[in-house]
Amino acid sequence: MNPTDRTERPYLDLTVQLVLGAAAAVPVGVRLGYDPADPLAVRLDFHGASEAVPPWFLSRDQLRGGLRTPTGEGNVRVCPPCACHGPGTVRIVLRGREGAAVLYVPAAPLRGWLAGTFAAVPAGTEGTLIHWDEVVTELLRHG
Repeated sequence: MNPTDRTERPYLDLTVQLVLGAAAAVPVGVRLGYDPADPLAVRLDFHGASEAVPPWFLSRDQLRGGLRTPTGEGNVRVCPPCACHGPGTVRIVLRGREGAAVLYVPAAPLRGWLAGTFAAVPAGTEGTLIHWDEVVTELLRHG
């Protein structure tokens, strides 16, 4: 596949568990999206969310790393499957101004989908797809 083409599966729709407390979680639909035009990021949208719930942009490398070892600092952390939280579940912790959310994400479909994004845009080649002049222009406009 040409790296400038979209992945075979540019989106992954999943039902995840949104943790509400020590003993409570609710199922929530999410969509993960990957666009080679923004090759370092994965977009996370909540199905049916109002416009007040903006998408989250996660590091593709961080998600892949989080399948094996805890990754991230600050607003996004990814923790791999483990015996205490479930051998088939990746935990994604999102922290924002309004609070934090913990998502339990099925590991197998996430792993397979991420592999497809790396097949489309191999690690280390992302910089060749970024339009640096546009990035610099946008930064200078807001800087």
